[in-house]
Parts: sequence; structure tokens; C-alpha cells
Amino acid sequence: MKIINIIIVSVCFLTFKNCLGQLPQQNINSEIIGSWVSEDDANNKLTFNSNGECKEFYNNVLVDTYTYSISHQCANESDNKAWFLKMIDSDDLDERCYELYGANADSSNTLSIRDLTTGKIFLYNK
Repeated sequence: MKIINIIIVSVCFLTFKNCLGQLPQQNINSEIIGSWVSEDDANNKLTFNSNGECKEFYNNVLVDTYTYSISHQCANESDNKAWFLKMIDSDDLDERCYELYGANADSSNTLSIRDLTTGKIFLYNK
């Protein structure tokens, strides 16, 4: 009977711990820096610089330049347990918001973002 109680308490503890959710990636601002190639289309590349500038290339031709920021809110979305990537087009000042799932988390060389307008998930490799 004592073993069953220990198992029940352990399962409850693990369930509670998982319900708290993961903490957002702490080093995401530095890990996003670099060039990322789309998994959907190898011709599409994003390059994030440490000065807050992101350049989009297609077939190695510059398509667009953005200013970007990473915070816990973007547009109408706000969550202290999530990171959001705000990208503002330098030409027309159009603003796009993405939920940033991870950038090279655990040295994965993967960038994962979700467009908050369309819900589409984009995956990139470093």
C-alpha cells in the first residue's frame, strides 16, 4: 500500500510540474543571430543581425529588409511564458508578429516561428 501511495504522489507531482509549462528560452536574442534557410523552400533565407535588422533573401537576392525585436508581447498578444518576434518592413512599415518557439534551442540549429495572423508555422535551419 505504501508503494502505491508513493507512485500516486510521484505521478501527481510530475503532472503538476508539466502543467507549469516550460520557461521561455533565455538566450533567444543571441541565438537568433545568423542566417536561416527555410525548410519549405531552400531559396528563402532570413539573416538576423545583432543590430536589430533582418534581411530576407530569395535565390541570394535581397527581397526585403526589416527591423525586428523580441519580447513577451506583439500587437494584441502578450504572454510572459512566450517570446514574440516583431518584424517591421523598412519600406512600408508593415508590421508582422510571430510566436517564437525557439532559435537554436539545445544547439538544434533550428528556428521555429508561428505567424500570429495565419497560424502557419515556419521552420528554418542554420
